[in-house]
Amino acid sequence: MRDLRALPKVELHIHLEGSARLETLRELAERNGVPVPAGLRSDGWRFAGSADFIQQYVALCTLMTELEDFRRLGREVCEDLAHEGVPYAEAVFSPSNHAARFGDDWYGPIEAMLDGLAAGERDTGVRVRLCPDIVRDLGMDQAERTLEVALKFADRGVVALNAAGSERTSVERFAPLFRKAHDAGLRSVPHAGEWAGPPSVWDTLRYYAPDRIGHGVRAIEDPRLVEELARRAIPLEVAPISNVATGVFPSLAEHPLLALRDAGVVVTLNSDDPPMFGAWLTTVYEAAREAWRLDDDALADLARASVRASFADTESKDELLRGIDAWVFGDPPVAPAG
Repeated sequence: MRDLRALPKVELHIHLEGSARLETLRELAERNGVPVPAGLRSDGWRFAGSADFIQQYVALCTLMTELEDFRRLGREVCEDLAHEGVPYAEAVFSPSNHAARFGDDWYGPIEAMLDGLAAGERDTGVRVRLCPDIVRDLGMDQAERTLEVALKFADRGVVALNAAGSERTSVERFAPLFRKAHDAGLRSVPHAGEWAGPPSVWDTLRYYAPDRIGHGVRAIEDPRLVEELARRAIPLEVAPISNVATGVFPSLAEHPLLALRDAGVVVTLNSDDPPMFGAWLTTVYEAAREAWRLDDDALADLARASVRASFADTESKDELLRGIDAWVFGDPPVAPAG
């Protein structure tokens, strides 16, 4: 079996705040004179289901109280992706989780993050593009401000508009914002079908015209929906270890990724919030190899699907695909050091 860290991989569903190193969060908490979030233990994160996970996520965001914290996070994420053999990523960033702490400054945090990612790209070669997310639970005013942020930085690395949150709120009410984003040239990559069932995916198809869907795994509960996703060739950003950790499925053995794939749906492998779930992308691929008995050809096909589903330019996609072919058919690239 080949070294999966050497396989060129694209990450399509990773939250930047949820990618913060544990030691970084502890340093920020000590600097701010506050305790770390309740779920952050000495050996990693602990949380009880989806609602507790969201609470812990919001708590970790409050530790970022200086713009330099975002620059540092951007640089460190690039370093960690480089270590995992991920040369390209499209990542979620949540402006609404930070603006209030900076005096209602919606631009400062994302601009600092983009600065950090640019520095990280210069140092590591890893390119990270952003997908700001509307947190639907927070209402229309903050959603409109998030769209404003996405449009302002569209020429500096923002490539898409996302929508996240608990999936308890209406999908339809935010449809005009996705139409405006589309008209401005941004892509649509909302979350759906993770903690809510097939109706959330149907509504997302109807109102958000998605280019990809974050998670989408509970579509498996509706055969007609599975057929529709396959017919439209809408890729799903699947994060199986995340899905098990938050209780969407009880185990990888019961996860529907293979069933979706075999039904013709485009599926990709992703990490979601790597330190929170204890699994960066190489570990996700390793878990897929072990749990689903996937050989190197099947894992390479998943990697190719991620490349093709990305918004990278044609030249970059071709280079990534050549790297995957070299991993399968020739002498694979040397695994990143570290």
